[in-house]
This record gives sequence, C-alpha cells and structure tokens, in this order.
Amino acid sequence: MPRLSVIGTAVLLAGMIAATQTTISIEHHGESFKVIGWKAPHTAPAKGWGSIFAVYAGEGNVPALLGSYAVESEALVFHPAFPVASGVRYRAIFRPPAGGAPIERVFEESSKDANRKARVENVYPSTDVWPANQLRVYIYFSAPMSRGEAARRIRLLDEKGNDVRGAFLPGQELWDPKFQRLTMTFDPGRIKRGLTSNQTMGLAIVEGRLYRLTIDGGWPDARGVPMIEGFSKSFRGGPMDRNPPDPKYWRLRPPQAATKDSLTVDFPEPMNYPLLHRMLRVSSGRANVAGTVQVEHQETRWRFTPNEPWRPGDYQLVVNTAIEDLAGNHIGEAFDIDVFERVAEHVTSSTVSLPFTVREQPTAPIKH
Repeated sequence: MPRLSVIGTAVLLAGMIAATQTTISIEHHGESFKVIGWKAPHTAPAKGWGSIFAVYAGEGNVPALLGSYAVESEALVFHPAFPVASGVRYRAIFRPPAGGAPIERVFEESSKDANRKARVENVYPSTDVWPANQLRVYIYFSAPMSRGEAARRIRLLDEKGNDVRGAFLPGQELWDPKFQRLTMTFDPGRIKRGLTSNQTMGLAIVEGRLYRLTIDGGWPDARGVPMIEGFSKSFRGGPMDRNPPDPKYWRLRPPQAATKDSLTVDFPEPMNYPLLHRMLRVSSGRANVAGTVQVEHQETRWRFTPNEPWRPGDYQLVVNTAIEDLAGNHIGEAFDIDVFERVAEHVTSSTVSLPFTVREQPTAPIKH
C-alpha cells in the first residue's frame, strides 16, 4: 500500500474533521440541550464538560448558564439549573476536543402556556402536633416545580411571626424524579444532643409553642409560571420523641377470606408518610400479595387492599426496619442519640415480620 505524503495526510485529516463536524449537531428538547453525533466519553475532560459544551442566555458577553452535565446514551446532555424561559434566545456552543471550528446553534423559546397550574397539594406530617425533634417535612405539589427556590420560598415562623432561622439543613433540596415531592430536613445538628449547634442554637421547634410553615405562592413551576396560591400550615411543638418504633405495639386487624376487605395496621404514633408507602408489604410466604396502600388518620393507620380476594391461610406483614417515625427513629434505634452515649444494640436484620391469619367466614347455622 503506498505511503501518503505529508500534504496528502494533512488533506485527509482535514477532510475527516470536516466530515465529522457535519455529523455533529446540537438539539434542544424541553429543558435540556444535547450534542448529537459525537460519542461522549464517560469521563469529563480535565477542565470539565463546560470547557467543550456551554449554553448562554441572551445577547452579548454573558456568562454560561449554570447546570449539570450527563452522558445519556453516549450523548452529552446539559440540564440547566433553572427552567428555560419563553422569549429568550439561547446560544449553545460545542467545541470538539479533537479540534476544528466550534459548532453553534441558536434557539429561541416561543411563548409558553402562562396559566397557573401548580399548587401545594399536601404537607406531611399532617398532624397538628410535631415533636420537638421533628426530622423531615414532605411537600407534595400538583405539578413539576423549579429547583433552587426552597431556601427563599419556605419559611418557618414562630408564634410572633418571626422567622425561625437555620431550621432546615442549608443548601439541601431533595426532589423525587418528577419534581413534585420535595423533602426538607431539619438541621440534625440542632437535634442531636452534644453537638455544637444543639448547644448554641437549640431546637428549631420548642415544645408547647405555636408555629406556621408557609410556602410562597410566587414559587415558579418547571415552566417558570408561579403557583396558583401560597400555602400555610400551623402546628404546635410537642414533646421530644426518642423512642424507636416497636412493631409489637402495632395493632393488625386481619380481613376475612373470600373478600377484598382491607388489612389495617394502627400505630400508636404518626409515622413517616412516604416510607409507609414503600417499607411495608404483605407476603403469603411464597410471594408478595399485590394490592394498593392508603395512609390515613394523620399517618397512624396503614390500609392494604388486595387486588384479588383473600385466600384463607397464614400471612406476614413484612416491615423494613429502616421505617421511621416523625423524629427519624427507626426500629431498634433512636435517631436522637446522645453523642456521648454508646448504642448498646443495633438492628442486624433488614426486615421484621408480623404474622396474621385470614380465616373463612363463619357459616350461619342451618335452621330446621
């Protein structure tokens, strides 16, 4: 095979680069920007993904948008930290690491539906008394919401209407994949005894005092449109809860065979709402029983309704030991453990089982 000259090699390489560039494009889908036709490595370059792919909003010399990068199906994807706004020109630039001219595309968002659709549907715990060492708050929205807003949209007010500052763990927003459930965690440093924050700032919630959790109606949803209205929930601080949940005090009420009546479980205290939906299951010994779950009575009752009528026999309520009460205590261990105390026992198994029996309905006596 003949060897290429230096000039011929350069021409060939230039042609390969040009051909490669013609196959690379940038697309914009929903809230993300994607480089198509370039196989992204799993490891970012030394200066980060932003050094080869950046998105800018508006005209002139503006900084690149903040956001996160991901390699999805071998394509490099940029997810802006804030929702894409209507009426704004976005300029996306990809700089091929192998060299060559940058690839640039301009996108202009058309006007979006500006109708207000989002609202706060529920806040858990739903009870009006929260323990002084309450650990988490769950906020459920009716539509996907924008991120990075919680710190300035959520306020905890005392009975005088003053902000309880530093109540929540700073810089933390935990969303479900649909961005419709937000988990806010009270600062554990103010809860655990023996820690500096606990000694200097004290608890965010004090027993016997009244509080109000407010959520600003100006919070934009994922489209950038504010909510329909704000939200407010009042509650009173209750006693500290350092007692781990103990299933032996749970009351099970079995159904009868040949019915689709519910199995109900009553707890002596409110439990963690989302964990009740995924840390309890019903087993017949060989397989799980399919059905639906409802949580009632301010998170003190769990109701399971089977998809098919119950068959007579022995069953188990299988409980993940990581299930929590409102203070974050889980089976076998309290969350609020003095840092100077040793924990004598630790849970060694991941589940515990509570047996129950589904019996045939008693037959009525035959009258002669």
